[in-house]
Amino acid sequence: MKIITSPAKLMNVDYSTDFLRSTTPKFINEAALIQSYLKEKTPKYLSELMEISSKLADENWERNQKWKAKPTAKESCPALFAFTGEVYRGLNATSLDKKAVDYLQKNHRILSGLYGLLKPSDKVMLYRLEMGRNFEFDEYKNLYAFWTEKVTEQLNSEMKKNEILLNLASNEYVKVIDRKKLNHQMIDFDFYELKEGKLKTIVVYTKHARGLVARFCAENNAETLNDVKAFNYEGYRIDEEKSTDNHLVFVR
Repeated sequence: MKIITSPAKLMNVDYSTDFLRSTTPKFINEAALIQSYLKEKTPKYLSELMEISSKLADENWERNQKWKAKPTAKESCPALFAFTGEVYRGLNATSLDKKAVDYLQKNHRILSGLYGLLKPSDKVMLYRLEMGRNFEFDEYKNLYAFWTEKVTEQLNSEMKKNEILLNLASNEYVKVIDRKKLNHQMIDFDFYELKEGKLKTIVVYTKHARGLVARFCAENNAETLNDVKAFNYEGYRIDEEKSTDNHLVFVR
């Protein structure tokens, strides 16, 4: 079983761990190519591309100038610990034991606009480049055009026959996977809050729940779809009536 999540805009590369030996991202040469174009862009361009303030644009311009394919330990961090957004608050990797981290190293992959596909141990530097932004470079109209074939083929090469792929990524990121060319069953998820008899989707809770599912799988060594259906952290329970073979619905 493989698990995919989106990255997060919030990052911190100060964490170090003995549980993971740092590795180099599979697509580091491709990341370097993207960065060579990104590095030339002005703060004003970055502000408009990512719809961010001039202060954030300046900060990310500086990150682009400092970025390198072979960062030092001080400049980088394993991807599992580098992202600190709501999904990763749910996952809370820094509190996991070695067995759970080993499970994630084997099964968890992070989609990335810059790095394509990351293992938990892959060294990343601070960056910001969302997959869905209309970033044109070389002959590519956007990042999907650049990454889709590469990421889909890589997932196919890493997955064994009959393995399932748990999609805990956002729509923006999972679009980079060509479902028609993926040789495996992909399972989608929905998370609802039951309020006054009505089911509601609350984005921040959904993001948190995605991380919780990844954590649950790691702590319980989940291997089958039935194992995943047992997810029950923070009050969630599966809704069997609303769930299908390819779509799991959890409610709390």
